[in-house]
Amino acid sequence: MISDFFVVIRWWSVLFLIGAAAFPLTRTLFRSWADQGYLFSKAVGLAVVGWLVFVLGMAKIAPFTVATVGIATAIVFLVGVVLSFSNRSYKTHKTNRSNLIKTVFFEELFFLAALLFWTWVKAHEPSIRGLEKFMDYGFMQSILNSSYLPAGRQVFPPMDMWYPPYPINYYYFGHLVTAMVTRISGLDLSYTFNLMLSTIFALCLTMSFSIGREILRIGPIRPIRPIGLIGGGFFTAFLVTLAGNMQTLYAFTKGYTGDNVKPFWELFWSIRELWWSVGKGMETYWYANATRFIPFTIHEFPSYSFVVSDVHGHVLSIPFVLLAIASLIQIFRNKSYKTNETNTSHLFSYIFYGFLCGLLLMTNALDGPIYIGLFCISLLIFYWTYGTHKTYWTYFKIIGIVLAAAIIVSLPFLVHFTSFVNGIAINCPPAFLANMKFGPFLFEGVEKCQRSPFWMMAILWGFFWVSGGGWIFSKICLIRPIRLIRPMSPIEKLLMIFFLFSMALIVFPEFFYFKDIYPQHFRSNTMFKLGYEAFILFSIVSGYAIIQLFTNNSPVHRLNGKWGKRICIGALLPMLFLVSIYPLFSVRSYFGGLKNYEGIYGLSWLSREYPDDFAAITWLKSQYTNLNTQKNPSNLVEADGDSYTDYQRFSTFTGMPTVVGWAVHEWLWRGSYDAVSPRREDVRRIYESEDVQETKKLLNQYNVQFIIVGTFERQKFTKLVGDKFTILGQEVFSSGETVIYEILNRAL
Repeated sequence: MISDFFVVIRWWSVLFLIGAAAFPLTRTLFRSWADQGYLFSKAVGLAVVGWLVFVLGMAKIAPFTVATVGIATAIVFLVGVVLSFSNRSYKTHKTNRSNLIKTVFFEELFFLAALLFWTWVKAHEPSIRGLEKFMDYGFMQSILNSSYLPAGRQVFPPMDMWYPPYPINYYYFGHLVTAMVTRISGLDLSYTFNLMLSTIFALCLTMSFSIGREILRIGPIRPIRPIGLIGGGFFTAFLVTLAGNMQTLYAFTKGYTGDNVKPFWELFWSIRELWWSVGKGMETYWYANATRFIPFTIHEFPSYSFVVSDVHGHVLSIPFVLLAIASLIQIFRNKSYKTNETNTSHLFSYIFYGFLCGLLLMTNALDGPIYIGLFCISLLIFYWTYGTHKTYWTYFKIIGIVLAAAIIVSLPFLVHFTSFVNGIAINCPPAFLANMKFGPFLFEGVEKCQRSPFWMMAILWGFFWVSGGGWIFSKICLIRPIRLIRPMSPIEKLLMIFFLFSMALIVFPEFFYFKDIYPQHFRSNTMFKLGYEAFILFSIVSGYAIIQLFTNNSPVHRLNGKWGKRICIGALLPMLFLVSIYPLFSVRSYFGGLKNYEGIYGLSWLSREYPDDFAAITWLKSQYTNLNTQKNPSNLVEADGDSYTDYQRFSTFTGMPTVVGWAVHEWLWRGSYDAVSPRREDVRRIYESEDVQETKKLLNQYNVQFIIVGTFERQKFTKLVGDKFTILGQEVFSSGETVIYEILNRAL
């Protein structure tokens, strides 16, 4: 545990330096915030430095090395300093230096405490195994390997380790950022993979705290005391980072088995059983059901993501999502923007927001369009509310600035990316339009029809509907009719937009879905990606609404006094209880009740369960640094397997390309199984064919230098012909049942 502590401190020191370098830029962007945006500085640094490193690599200007990252960090610092000194608006909002230093000190301690806390939690189950971990780790290792490519060869885009020689056809900017911090920390990815998860947890907690505190500081008509601001910030951070949904209600019922979901009112214990059976339900409740409640769909949220520990696109985008939300708050915090659209500071805010949308597109594709849409709607409503018809042309100018910035930022990525979404399909199409297409709209068969029962939607989203929706209803229907002064501040209007936009996100999959390869779960990815962002936005709105209620700022309290407040609290508390207890179930289940501390090293499971393979991977990884300096980097061949299994362990943990990886994943990324099936057959022939010349031809075709013969290869290829490999090459490593052959006289 002590050694892990120093590893975390080493990782944190790198994050601190990146954040410190980006703080001058962050102060310019969030000049009006109480802490001048310090809690956002790490996310700003990771975003801007990461993009600069990416572009320099794409343009063949600089390799992916520590020196390049250092130069990019220095550029960010210098640009921030210049902008700080040239921004008059910043100077007029200058905070007392001693107070700022104290604030920064305590906020940095807050971040470090959050980082240490989740690292400690994660250390109770650190295995990089299961779900999407192989894919994410492989992407990161492949990106780390990119720096070793020889001069004159493009560093990025990184190669897909499961489909060489083609680049990754997935949104990988977040993986690149992880690889970047890994590189400059000098730590091994088997540590930093888990540390990045803890970092995102800490960023999510601290950034949402800052957002919650700021909207409570500037939003209410009546000011809230400092202790209320801090408490409100922590409450908002809890909702965004750790809360779940009300599906935990099933912990107090008899429950259901597998996908056989039954209404909760049919599963309550009888009075006779109640006294002893509720405890049993609490013990048997399965936390993952909260994310697979509606049949054939996925509706995850950050708390679940931090537990199951996939450092996947939707998780890696969380800091950039919160940065985009904070930017919206900065832009729309008051009415002054309508008279200062061309002001340099406002123009810079629009450009930066477009920059973030471009990054979101590269990190978790749908997030880019989502937050561009949110900006367009917010700007339109604010212009309609506060602007004039003469200024509407400026609306289109600002939208153009944001879109141009997003396109320019993401263009180097988009040049090498082919979307695996085939169009926008109609859910439950009419029979007479079946199997037709109009523009981007697809009308598939009538069997493509799934609707979410309202009671299930209410279980998932009811807490937010009641808290956020109730607050909006009271603002519009209780305050405005009696003509109270200033019924809604600009920031409250923005929160109302957040709420309604989130409602649109969860309703969208009931009528449309983005067409991919999945037959029965055809709308699951759509609901997953849209619902994830809705959860974050809903949580921010609900945090504000509930704190308003408890600080006597609620319209209900002002109109109906204490009884109105008590009724609202009485209605909310049971729902708040249900969403708040989710981490008690998930953490206890996934991390074994936090009883066995294993450490943050993520490959201990591999060394325990497959010691021979672990030794071979360690050896191969030590060789690959030199091998990858060749003009035509070499590949390996190993047994191919199904998604979410332990197959592809060599290509994953070395980043060295193999002939073909997880079949369904490559099927999705390449758009057709026809791209995958021939390679799978070729792998089988490499291992089972008795024809040495045919095997040699296939090895040359895929530029294979190393052949893996281990436990999985012997299990899958029962007709394995191993003697031919000594004819084609030589045995270069052996440990138990695992042997590595190197092919000699390859056709380069």
